[in-house]
Amino acid sequence: MKTNLITRNDKSYIDLCATEFSISKEGELNDLISQCYYHESNLILLDEHNLSDEFFNLRSGLAGAAMQKFANYQVKAAVLLPPNAETNERFRELMYEMNQSNHFRFYDNRAEAEEWLTS
Repeated sequence: MKTNLITRNDKSYIDLCATEFSISKEGELNDLISQCYYHESNLILLDEHNLSDEFFNLRSGLAGAAMQKFANYQVKAAVLLPPNAETNERFRELMYEMNQSNHFRFYDNRAEAEEWLTS
């Protein structure tokens, strides 16, 4: 997996926005956690291209598994998702819940996502 490690405010985070990586099954969440250990960082920045259709389909359970794994392994993940992204009502409700957590949040701009990750 190709990753970019970026340092800001004396904290490093893994930036996957410009990569081909996509979370389409639970095993890829494990790969992501492994990258955290490899880079000695528990901070990840993703964008909508890193999330497969399965992630947005709540019946797949993939979004819930991501929330659980990130919480269990103390990983903070920010996802860049434009406000006009195609999501259904149920997923928007889940996004609202996720944005209340300390492990997984959605942002519509990079500056806010980076600020949350590195604060």
